[in-house]
Amino acid sequence: MRLSLNWLTDFVDLSLSPQALADRLTMAGLEVEAVEAVTPEFSGVVVGKVLKVERHPQADRLQVAEVTTGSLTYRVVCGAPNVAAGFLYPFAPPGAILSGGHRLKAAKLRGVLSEGMLLAEDELGLSADHAGLMEISQDLAVGRDFAEALGLADVVLEVAITANRSDCLSVLGLAREVAALLDAPLRHPEVNVAAAAAPGLQGRVTILDPVHCPRYAARLMTGLTVAPSPFWMRRRLQLAGLRAINNLVDVTNYVLLEFGQPLHAFDFQRLRGGEIVVRLPKSGEGSFTTLDGVERDLNPETLLICDAQGPVALAGVMGGLDSEVTASTTQVLLESAYFNPRTIRRTAKRLGLSTEASYRFERGVDPDGVIHALERATQLMCEVGRGQVAAKRLDEYPAPIQHPRLNLRVSRANQVLGTDLSPEQMLHLLRRLHLPALALDGENLVLQVPPFRGDLEREVDLIEEIARLAGYDAIPVTLPRGVVATPRPGPEVRLLAAARQLLEGLGFFEVITYAFQPDRLGSLLTADEAAPAALRLANPLSEEQAMMRTSLLPGLLDTLRRNTLKQALDVRLFEISKVFLPRAGEDLPQEEHRLTGLMYGAREDAAWNTTRDPVNFFDLKGLVETLLEGLLIPEVTFTPDGLPEYLRYGARVFSGSRELGVLGELRPDIAERLDLEGDIFGFNLKFAALCQAAIPPRFTPLPRYPAVYRDIALVLAESVPAARVTEALYSYGRPWLVEAVLFDVYSGDPVPAGKRSLAFRLSYRDPERTLTDDLVNSHHQALVAALEKDLGAELR
Repeated sequence: MRLSLNWLTDFVDLSLSPQALADRLTMAGLEVEAVEAVTPEFSGVVVGKVLKVERHPQADRLQVAEVTTGSLTYRVVCGAPNVAAGFLYPFAPPGAILSGGHRLKAAKLRGVLSEGMLLAEDELGLSADHAGLMEISQDLAVGRDFAEALGLADVVLEVAITANRSDCLSVLGLAREVAALLDAPLRHPEVNVAAAAAPGLQGRVTILDPVHCPRYAARLMTGLTVAPSPFWMRRRLQLAGLRAINNLVDVTNYVLLEFGQPLHAFDFQRLRGGEIVVRLPKSGEGSFTTLDGVERDLNPETLLICDAQGPVALAGVMGGLDSEVTASTTQVLLESAYFNPRTIRRTAKRLGLSTEASYRFERGVDPDGVIHALERATQLMCEVGRGQVAAKRLDEYPAPIQHPRLNLRVSRANQVLGTDLSPEQMLHLLRRLHLPALALDGENLVLQVPPFRGDLEREVDLIEEIARLAGYDAIPVTLPRGVVATPRPGPEVRLLAAARQLLEGLGFFEVITYAFQPDRLGSLLTADEAAPAALRLANPLSEEQAMMRTSLLPGLLDTLRRNTLKQALDVRLFEISKVFLPRAGEDLPQEEHRLTGLMYGAREDAAWNTTRDPVNFFDLKGLVETLLEGLLIPEVTFTPDGLPEYLRYGARVFSGSRELGVLGELRPDIAERLDLEGDIFGFNLKFAALCQAAIPPRFTPLPRYPAVYRDIALVLAESVPAARVTEALYSYGRPWLVEAVLFDVYSGDPVPAGKRSLAFRLSYRDPERTLTDDLVNSHHQALVAALEKDLGAELR
């Protein structure tokens, strides 16, 4: 926001230098990024009065004017078409310096001595206009320094306005802050709108979508003339960074900068039916051409300003090409409205169209300031356009917006700030900010939030206002006091760190993928990982981030594809993050953490003494077993039943009766869709289940007594899993069996068909004594008998 200090002084008297004011604003939370001194490009120019004008004796297009500065009279040759006797103009006597550094001297023009120069705006460096002499107020004192008379010397502050302080996106808003900082009175421009002169001319306003447009007001004016704006208005717009267009349009921009309320002027004669309808698009209204000549696509959430037949403006963003003010405009319907900030923000972002109006509307304007800005603009438009009000004001406000009432505890404010302010001091500070506060008692203040301060929502917001105005430098420096306790990390933290360390030690790389995914990734899986359907975002940043993931596998698969494109042939990836599972009848999804990994390529790097054998299921299963053992997950078993459809084959993983997840080879068509050659193996574990199954680490002392070893080979049906045999060994081998390791699997002669031989090495140990062979043999024979009875096993 560029703030002219000359414009600011219309609202508040300044008692500080520009730099000191900039420092005060910055310390109050309104950072001034630059202080720019604006000085005229000329000197020595004064206000001159033309006493007499005669034709040049030797040139048809030149005239000779007699100009006075009050004390001296000059003879000046002039070619401007608008020079006239009795009028005031900027005059440069000999010795004056014009724009570009040229020093003026007396010189003969076609035989007549010219003792100076009457000036146009471009010769003063004020604009590019050279159509005639610069027209100025006829109330100025003759002979007065011209730059001083017009107040051309100025200082502009470049103020960075944070998104929550939309009330400061205007001269009035910043003047309100300056008045509070200086404890000075705030002045408002006097607004007087004449009564309607042509009551027969009337417009209509209808709001069909009050949620998107809570308030819409309008004024109708007639008899207007489109012309250049007066210099004072063009000058202020120029210093604010806006280009002057014509007097009617410039008024809307001027009031936008002055009050922060965007306005729009419609050519009333081009509004079909003479009415305004605020609504969403109808079926078939797919596009609209804006003022800049660009055809904009409409969606069902684009709020439109329409006449009786169709759209004439994108509400709060930009007007339409077919209803703009032109050189022939004589009747104007002036719009002043309050639009839902969310509605305008979505439209502006979707169209990539940011304007001065949308910038303010999407941050929120003052709903009660709509009328004040409308009346101010009506007054100015009638003055500069020489028109008159044609009808009564239109104001549709079906559901007035309610503003909160906040309570402030004096003790709480002092506790937060570390100050010792009294209730009276706090009341004074708040009232300086034009916040009407009252004292309920010695402890509690109450405040009705004014409509221009939409950022005040909680008690702490009022505390911040007190700190801003009292001065952050006035808050005493204190050290925080309290007991600092270091919480013990929970089992989840330990398990998370252990899982990362174990997988990295096993050659895996951790990746972080987006929680939002495109449809092409979400459709890779078709089983329980993909159903129910993933939640779609209402307003995604892009189509590549359109839905919330229900599995980590698609993101890992896409990462795998990207790595293989970079010639990474052997890839090990894992991710620990959230998935979002939709819940029937609920707006928000269920969030769960998953531990997911992929293996692809060869088992180990190629070397002179190794071969590039591809990874297989047993590599994956051994890896998961190692991981779960390192995480202290007990009683791990695997079963091939009930696998998700995205696995070609694999196993479900259990800890006792608790399911931990799945592992296996992904279907070949998934690899084909990713243009990958070779098999992809993956595991998908529920992190919450891992945390519940993990046992706390316990120290076990080194054994004091030796172990006794026995080998056993059992012939069983091929349908009996080795895990079932291992479980039975531990069950029947208690309390002395401490380890059972499968070291051989054999099928063939002399083992009968349909059966296989499983050989285990058993370790027996008693922590309190040395086991003798007799004790171990007796226990071993009982174990074999139990296996024969339970599993139908036979000793080989």
